[in-house]
Amino acid sequence: MNFGFNTNVRVGSVVYHVQSEDRGPAHPFLDTSVYDGGRVVHRRSTNYADLAGLAADTEARQQILHEWLTQQHRDVIAQLQAGTLPLGPQEGKPAQPAQKSVPPESPGLEVRLLNPRSWLSAGNATLEVQVRTSGGASVVPGAKVEASIEASNGDSVAFRTHADPSGRATLSFPIPSILGDGAALTIRATSGALSKELSFRLRVRPTEAAPAPSLK
Repeated sequence: MNFGFNTNVRVGSVVYHVQSEDRGPAHPFLDTSVYDGGRVVHRRSTNYADLAGLAADTEARQQILHEWLTQQHRDVIAQLQAGTLPLGPQEGKPAQPAQKSVPPESPGLEVRLLNPRSWLSAGNATLEVQVRTSGGASVVPGAKVEASIEASNGDSVAFRTHADPSGRATLSFPIPSILGDGAALTIRATSGALSKELSFRLRVRPTEAAPAPSLK
């Protein structure tokens, strides 16, 4: 699972979702995608193959990539807010003729959380997720699945993986220290230009031990 950034940006009456991630050494790109209503309306990539001389697990390499990804994420958000970011229909919502030509076998996505009552244990989250086409007609293998937690102060952290051939994915991670009342858990699945998400508000139950968030 790779680390990344997620930010919701309101521009006028539209709320865009900006997502940035490191694709990893096997595909050395820093990708930032902007979503509007579940469709990609802008994508920016930075190739870092020139860092091949640095081992993937070195602190220097990770520091450089973190700085690059942070700056790219901020630049896209700034341009989006300023109205200077190109939002092409070829990447996002198709023009009317294209909408009419979309084949019926290309439905939307459906995201299912399979363990809503047992996802948390001893401060660690294990989310069992399945991605299907709308209406549950068929599974979607290879879909990118992401779980992000956003605190009430705007801080966020995200964890990513991909669905297996049965459309299922498991995301396991410790509950981060940013968690508090008002935090939100979002599970997002993406396949091509389609995406779907589930959102939950996390409520902390005060106990003598570590706080135990619940989905609501």
